[in-house]
Amino acid sequence: MLIAAVILKLGLIAARNPESGLHKAYSIILAIIRYPLWIFTAFIGGALIMMFLSFPDAGEFAVGGILLGSFLLFVGVMGIIHAIKSHKREKNE
Repeated sequence: MLIAAVILKLGLIAARNPESGLHKAYSIILAIIRYPLWIFTAFIGGALIMMFLSFPDAGEFAVGGILLGSFLLFVGVMGIIHAIKSHKREKNE
């Protein structure tokens, strides 16, 4: 929690002064974090779906796992799409 607060505070400082080196460093860090996080989320969602589809006698437990996997897959794919659009927008500015 403390790490998230520090990162948020640094992001706010960087946003106030776009010409600073902190702004450039912060945007590079976000670019590094941005794609692997969403790819990992989509991968976990797909893995959950495949895992619960392979359980023949799981019943309602499998339905919950498939729904959770579908949600994570959807969030991951939408995050990747948003990250790509955001990156293209940053390039155009």
